[in-house]
Amino acid sequence: MVKNIKRIALVLFCIYVIAVTLLCVIQTDNIPELPKTFLGIPMDKVAHFVMFCPFVILGYSAFYPTHKALWRKIAVICILTVLGCVFAFATERLQALTSYRSCEIKDMAADGIGIFTGAMTALITQLARYK
Repeated sequence: MVKNIKRIALVLFCIYVIAVTLLCVIQTDNIPELPKTFLGIPMDKVAHFVMFCPFVILGYSAFYPTHKALWRKIAVICILTVLGCVFAFATERLQALTSYRSCEIKDMAADGIGIFTGAMTALITQLARYK
């Protein structure tokens, strides 16, 4: 049963990574105009936060360590956080290679904040479950 759940989680994680990559490199000229800000935060930064927040949570579901040691679970969360930051950097660099998107430090910061939020969510969840 656990293997089936991990397989489904891995498939969902892969679909998520592909979807985020595509969203980061597609041309957005034909997408309807969104409000410029949300609670005073530029909407594109909110979108980056929302896109990258699930990275660690979905990755942790896919690569959940079956060993009961808490340090292993924390290690997986830390590794996924680093991989998420590498992924965020890679998507920004991909955007720089297109003529219709740009690579922005503030986008990477929003990505990183989203990844960190997802990591903290996964960590707090595991610490609450640990007995």
